Amino acid sequence: MDAPEEDLDIKLQKISGDLITEFDRSLPLLLRKPDGAGGTVVRSRVRTRETQRLISSLLDPFQELPQLLDPHLPKWLPQLGDAFLDYHVQQQRHLTARRSRAAALSSTHSDLLMPLPTAICRLLYTLCKIRGEKVIVRFLRNDTRYLELLLSAIEEAEQRDTTADGVVAWTWEERYVVLLWLSHLMFAPFDLATISSTHVDDEGDGETSVPFIPGFVWPNGGNLPGIAIRILPLAVKYLASPGKERDAAKALLVRISMRKDMQQLGVLDALVCWALGRLQPGGEEDGPRTPYHYIGVLSFLAGILGSSADTSDMDSYLTMLFRAVHGASSSEDPGGEVPSVMSSAMARRIVIKVMRAIAVLVLRSPQPDEAGTELVETTIGFLLESLADNDTPVRLAASKALSIVTLKLHPEMASQVVEAVLESLNKNVLWSKKDAKNPDAPRTRDLSAVDPFEWHGLMLSLSHLLYRRSPPAGNLADIIQALVMGLSFEQRNPSGGSMGANVRDAACFGIWALARRYTTKELLAVKTPAVLLAKYHSQDASVLQVLASELIVSASLDSAGNIRRGSSAALQELIGRHPDTVVQGIWVVQTVDYHAVALRSRALQEVALGATKLSEQYGEAVLSALLGWRGVGDVDAASRRVAGASYGTITAELASASPDPMGRLIQSTVLVLGRIKGLQARQVEERHGLFLSFGSLLDAMPGIVDSNKAGLDEFIRISLEGLEAIMAECNTNSYRRPELIAEAVSQLVISSFPLLQAATLLANGSLQSSTLLPGRDLLAKSNTDIARLATELNGGCPSLANLTALIKSYLHTCLLRPEEEVIPPASQAGLVLLIFSPTKEREAIIREWAESVRHRPSGRASTAGGFFSALVLSYSVVSTLHLSSEEEGDDGAAFICDAILARWASDKDTDVRVLILRSLTGSELLAKNLRTFIGVVTDGLDDYHTNARGDVGSLVRFRALRATRALWEGLLGGENKREEGGDEDVQLASTLFLRVLRLAAEKLDRVRAEAQAALAAALDSSYATTLRTSTFSSRSYFTFLLSLYETRTERLHPLLGHSISSIPSLQEKWTDELMAGLVSSADTGNEDLVIASRAALCAFCSESCSKKNRDVVCAALVRNLRVYQGDDRVLVPTLEVVAFLFHVGVFSIGGGKEGKRLCLLVQRACFKTGNVRKIEACVRVYGGIASASSSAGRDGGRDEEGRREARKRVRSLVVDELWGLFCIGNEGGEGEEKGGMLLGVDWGAADKGAVRGLVEGLRLG
Repeated sequence: MDAPEEDLDIKLQKISGDLITEFDRSLPLLLRKPDGAGGTVVRSRVRTRETQRLISSLLDPFQELPQLLDPHLPKWLPQLGDAFLDYHVQQQRHLTARRSRAAALSSTHSDLLMPLPTAICRLLYTLCKIRGEKVIVRFLRNDTRYLELLLSAIEEAEQRDTTADGVVAWTWEERYVVLLWLSHLMFAPFDLATISSTHVDDEGDGETSVPFIPGFVWPNGGNLPGIAIRILPLAVKYLASPGKERDAAKALLVRISMRKDMQQLGVLDALVCWALGRLQPGGEEDGPRTPYHYIGVLSFLAGILGSSADTSDMDSYLTMLFRAVHGASSSEDPGGEVPSVMSSAMARRIVIKVMRAIAVLVLRSPQPDEAGTELVETTIGFLLESLADNDTPVRLAASKALSIVTLKLHPEMASQVVEAVLESLNKNVLWSKKDAKNPDAPRTRDLSAVDPFEWHGLMLSLSHLLYRRSPPAGNLADIIQALVMGLSFEQRNPSGGSMGANVRDAACFGIWALARRYTTKELLAVKTPAVLLAKYHSQDASVLQVLASELIVSASLDSAGNIRRGSSAALQELIGRHPDTVVQGIWVVQTVDYHAVALRSRALQEVALGATKLSEQYGEAVLSALLGWRGVGDVDAASRRVAGASYGTITAELASASPDPMGRLIQSTVLVLGRIKGLQARQVEERHGLFLSFGSLLDAMPGIVDSNKAGLDEFIRISLEGLEAIMAECNTNSYRRPELIAEAVSQLVISSFPLLQAATLLANGSLQSSTLLPGRDLLAKSNTDIARLATELNGGCPSLANLTALIKSYLHTCLLRPEEEVIPPASQAGLVLLIFSPTKEREAIIREWAESVRHRPSGRASTAGGFFSALVLSYSVVSTLHLSSEEEGDDGAAFICDAILARWASDKDTDVRVLILRSLTGSELLAKNLRTFIGVVTDGLDDYHTNARGDVGSLVRFRALRATRALWEGLLGGENKREEGGDEDVQLASTLFLRVLRLAAEKLDRVRAEAQAALAAALDSSYATTLRTSTFSSRSYFTFLLSLYETRTERLHPLLGHSISSIPSLQEKWTDELMAGLVSSADTGNEDLVIASRAALCAFCSESCSKKNRDVVCAALVRNLRVYQGDDRVLVPTLEVVAFLFHVGVFSIGGGKEGKRLCLLVQRACFKTGNVRKIEACVRVYGGIASASSSAGRDGGRDEEGRREARKRVRSLVVDELWGLFCIGNEGGEGEEKGGMLLGVDWGAADKGAVRGLVEGLRLG
């Protein structure tokens, strides 16, 4: 998983200033409006869209970095709070405003406007979500005079909820904010009795009656302050809510129960007894209890226990509460309701929180009694069991609770808890058996049988214990060993997904906490476990050095971005807290940077290589891990490719620093070949990665051999034996995913070029004086250089005959594969095979490929895509062959060209044409035989074939554009050394320009973007940069295309511009092609594309020289109507654009002849067509002609003729056009009279008599 190149937090920091400034500007305007006297007054309603904009566009982005809002909260929150209070104060002052919420929404749609309190509470909730409710609530007004105001507001809303008077109810955000605000006001230092304006007397007949709460016994006979009597029912009601109101109700209930005056009145005792009773199964009188009811009760108990942590208020209830909560959690009654509570992860998490709080309160006593000790032991056992819970929040709560409880324990008992955690980590851990194929391989731990959920909980427990410094220093050795195991933990679920990322994340936290909480002296005193030293560390390595190496491996190779970054952060903490204990510590921190490891490909290549350059031990650690699940065993094929390449580069770096470079290369090669030898047939992904690693070692060979050839003979022997064994095995075995093996083997053959070259030169005795060429650089050579290599290496080593035969046999299978990732390496491997094959064999291979290309496979066999590319690449060695005279051309090019052209002419399949164009793109075969293949490229640019898949011709056009771009870059780029026939090639290439211009304006984004890049290659460098930087769907982009003709002299490349200028009737052809593409974007593109293209077209026609531009565009559209008759792909969009230009007053029809010609073209387009959309477009054009022409009668007749033949929707459209013709701008007189004849009739369902009467009445017949 790769993080984006530009991290979101960095992006947010850049734009945060603009977001905050805009919110500062918009918030006062949202809340208040001018009152006409120089002041402001709060609004009664606000726009829903504006509120949503403030939330989603301006506030939500700060969830990544919420602290950026802190300096502005003291300004924003009082504004929001004051506006909310002012609104409700006005409601109390003005009786008519009490129904303002209903009035606010009765006059407009509820989706457009919302009451001001709703908007304010949504903003406040969003800020609570971003920054936390504890931070936000501190900035709200805490004046006690607002307590009853808020309480009355929510009570009135409750009453409205129960009545059916049509008044809009409060939203959950409003209830949440008001309950939270009331909980904040409960901090008032005055007794509630002195604040309450209503009272309850002893007889119960006062102003406020005592409400009924199921299961709750009012203390003191209900003689409580009025505010308490009003708050308790509200808080209890919303304590069972499934939404956020539950959190606010819990806070309110905890605050009021913990007040000193309320405790004296018995409220706390009554609420605790009520909560204990509500944990039991409910009776019939209460009705069914939802799981949210139990969650609310448990959260209330957790809240009062947390609030009384420093007091003795709850001491008398601890045992009772523990028994009730633990009994509820362990109940197994299948018919009861309590088991449904424990089925909720949230309930289990709160149960853990309650039991933790009880245990901590019990442990405050220096010598707890026997009952207290039993309670603590039971709690610890329950927490250890909860570490294996299936839900992450529960495991997190259990691990945190276990660390807090352990911190309060006696050191001996705390050590027992740590030992219990470590013992659980060793459960089900197995040791791998010795491999009979590779007996020297070290045994490793097998974690496949462990429970990943339990390991996550245990690792979190260790991390939290270390964070609180609970374990003594003597236990650190085993803990460190467990953390290192957790750092490389991985398991896969049945569907292939990762189940170990959370374990590794917890291990990163544990190492970070270890480095932070323990001193350097304590950590250096820890003896490094022998198991860790056996991996790849030196025997005298300290624990800190071992941890640093493991963190470097994790930060470079881990598949999860958060683990790589977490490892980088832990490494920085380790080196910063313990200086001078890690080799090259400061440079390691700079290399394994938090941002550098975000992109996995960069971490695998650059970061891992940078760490290797700092110290050999880091490279050895990374190299060892690359052969595991984080490298060649990764489930992602792209990551395996990068890991394989990284294996070779790191080995080359280690070899360059070694006194025996070739010996180090041999060591890595033997290790990889040993791993390949020990693979099972089902391990396809590992085989794929190891083949690529072997290939990267062969790629590194030339660089090492150039400096030291000692030991080269041994490396050649080992590598050839391994390569031959691999090819033999691939020829005899079949694998689960053959495309991966085909790709890896092809890459291996390409990488083996320097190996085969060295073996051939060694047999010839010329190795010492020769330079080896890496396989990846082979295609960069010119045809002449490749032909020279083929001549020098032509079957010069008989010992390679068996290997080349095996390669040829399996390569045929690879060239048959249709996958995109197989075709390029397989065709390049074919070139390597040709170079090392004898002349006769080489000729036979090329003839075989040509036959495969020339003839279409019979039956349902798939197209052999690799043969096209392989045959094109063989052009570089065909000059070394002596073809018979029946093939035309002295260089053999005609032999290859004829095969490709024959297939192009006989096979119209889209996939085949894509493969042919793909193989020709950028090749010397196309560049040197342009006259032969210009028709192929032209056909590709004009391919608009469609089938059930849609516009499949766009795939061909896309590839043809790429071929054109490569051709132009080759002919026009650089100094362009002119060869014989160069002017002719430029002339041929210029014939493609107008087609590219058409595609640069068409509607498909993918094609238009590629055409933009191709068109830029034909421009002068300065204008090419301008075009590339323009968005291909913007108005400026289409304006550039429309104005290109007038500025072609200065904008086009001189060579291409000179050739294009010689085209007869250039302006007409130029504009015709451009309009043929532009109309598709202006009609059937996406909405933004239609707007941009139409705006550019209108602006172009309305410039200062508008008449000239307008006439050119209109003439081109009319010509296209004639040329593309019968081709609805261009005809219908052209009609729509003509109608649009008529509508905006741009289209000009000139004299009567031009109008008549346009009418005839539209009539021909509409004649006997079943395309309703085309008929509608014709009707719109007729309407435009009629509106612009002085002789509307004849045009209207044509309009009526189309109407008589159209369907119902077309008739309605015709009537609309006639109404616009007669009525708009012609009020009064004959026009209004004719318009009246159109009213009162459903013309879509009218019979022929009614239509005939209308025609006669309008005098259209």
